[in-house]
Amino acid sequence: MANVLWLQGGACSGNTMSFLNAEEPTVVELITDFGLNILWHPTTGLQIGDQVQDLLKDILAGKVQMDILVFEGSIIQGPDNTGTMNLFADRPMKDWIKELSEVAGYVVAIGDCATWGGIPAVPPNPSE
Repeated sequence: MANVLWLQGGACSGNTMSFLNAEEPTVVELITDFGLNILWHPTTGLQIGDQVQDLLKDILAGKVQMDILVFEGSIIQGPDNTGTMNLFADRPMKDWIKELSEVAGYVVAIGDCATWGGIPAVPPNPSE
C-alpha cells in the first residue's frame, strides 16, 4: 500500500474536482485496486488544524511513511520570498513542500498551476 499526501497551494481545486469525478478508474477503484492510502487531502481529509499539523510533523520525523507527495497549485513565494501569502499549519506552504519533498519517495505536481504557475503567477502578481 502506498501512502499519499495531497496538498494544495495557489490553485482553484480544479484538479481535485477532476480526480474526484474520475470514471475509469473511479477514486474508489483507484484506492482499492491500486493500493493507495490517502494520508490526507484538503477536500476529503477528516483531520483539521492540529491533527494535520501533527501528521505533517510525524511524516517529517519518519513516524509516518509518505510514499507519494502530490502538490496541486503553484507554490506562492511572496512577499519577498517569505511565502507568507500562503500559510498552512502555521508555516509557509513553500517550506512544508521543500521539507516534505525531501522525505517523499515521489513528488507529483498536478495541473497547470503546479507545473507552470498558472493564473497565480501572471503579472502583476500581488504575492511577489
